[in-house]
Amino acid sequence: MFEGRIQFPWATLNAVIGGRSAIDVPRLHVHTLEEAEEFLESYGYIWSDWKHREELSQLREETMTFFAQEFLPGEEALEIPLYIQSERDIRQWMLWASEKGVSRRQQWCCALLRVMHTLAHSDNYFNRVFGVQIREQILERFSGHIHERADGLFLGKGEKAVPLAHFEIKQAKTRRSVMMKLLHKVENVATDIFDRIGIRLITHDRLDALLVVRYLRLHHVIMFANIKPSRSRNTLIDLDLFKQQLDLLNALQEEGRISLDEQREALRASLEDQGYPNLGNFEAGNRFSSSDYHSIQFTCRQLIRAKALSERPILDPGLALDTIPLRDSLEGNGEREEIRFFFPYEVQIMDKESYARTRSGRASHEEYKKRQREAVKRRVLGPLLWPSSKDKASQTTPSS
Repeated sequence: MFEGRIQFPWATLNAVIGGRSAIDVPRLHVHTLEEAEEFLESYGYIWSDWKHREELSQLREETMTFFAQEFLPGEEALEIPLYIQSERDIRQWMLWASEKGVSRRQQWCCALLRVMHTLAHSDNYFNRVFGVQIREQILERFSGHIHERADGLFLGKGEKAVPLAHFEIKQAKTRRSVMMKLLHKVENVATDIFDRIGIRLITHDRLDALLVVRYLRLHHVIMFANIKPSRSRNTLIDLDLFKQQLDLLNALQEEGRISLDEQREALRASLEDQGYPNLGNFEAGNRFSSSDYHSIQFTCRQLIRAKALSERPILDPGLALDTIPLRDSLEGNGEREEIRFFFPYEVQIMDKESYARTRSGRASHEEYKKRQREAVKRRVLGPLLWPSSKDKASQTTPSS
């Protein structure tokens, strides 16, 4: 039986079963050092283990650096109180983050712990240990199909080759970039970063963009069974309209009324005159991408075969669903075992016109990053961005 009032911790309950992200919870519920240690042990850090305390200390230092470089520049009224900066016992941050009522101290400690929490999940074991092998094996799938000839760059050889304006490999994501991505996502730590490795193919027109997709599929450069459907986006071509036009032109070509070359040119002209697809599904994607950004993009998972020492690696919980070891360690003296796991990479296909827009204006990467940073600041800092005079005392006085 319940005695007295029946109460629930609604904020954290929503983070468990209500679909709310943990970093949107307004406060912790930790009221003693013992409770703080129990919380940390449940999280994965045993306070009595000095190595675990060292890890927490390193995360704390990275958090302070992140704030100094990403959130505080340009915000003259925004300053972490010195007594919070100098407090090195993370348990005390947790106690202050659990205080009832509205205080700058409670808000600052919550903001710091949100970033610290995300930092703890931003590392990827497989990317850190096998990054070079992963990158080599994924890029190898594409490099053998890219050919430079006297008349330009092509995907493939012979009559089925698709002309390219550009081919590029995205730089590996920095941890700072990973942090920003995690902090803006609703899922936060539950999500994977799918574009640590990225391939971009730029074509001369929109028809060639579709021909690139066809080539990648028919030549098994990508494996359709390993595509992650929820990550596929097409804001470049209205496929339903294109299929109607293709069916009509195919019928005319089969009747001998137009040649194959005429059919292809008619398709090109039709696509150039065609508007971009309805962006309803686009809104469900990355909310920081501009409506001026048009591309075909999808995420594929590559089965990586990596060489490592015979010790079996510890799995990164952040990739548990997409990273499935398939074989136990091999026996032998110092033999290097083959470890197998799936690793995601992103493919983007654009035409020259769309690509040019990403270099400037609202669709540019710089503008995208600016929108993302501002949204992350609002999410992490919240009311700290609008200081209140009644809270000034709590910014400097470590009242208990």
